Amino acid sequence: MLQQPMLFCDIFDVWGINFMGSSPISHNNSYILLAVDYDSRWVKAKATKANDAKTIVEFVKFGVPKALISD
Repeated sequence: MLQQPMLFCDIFDVWGINFMGSSPISHNNSYILLAVDYDSRWVKAKATKANDAKTIVEFVKFGVPKALISD
């Protein structure tokens, strides 16, 4: 049987991110950026005007994570 390596990460090292879109426009925002920290399960959501990389960069407040996971 092959063994998989165990990966250890700290808080804010690995984030899952996704945009929820095509929402009704409110205050000029039509998307929701959702981020979940894989270690602590901390969740942050923010209404945004665009669903692009610039929006994600502006969203990061705790330094650059080691990995971003998105579909």
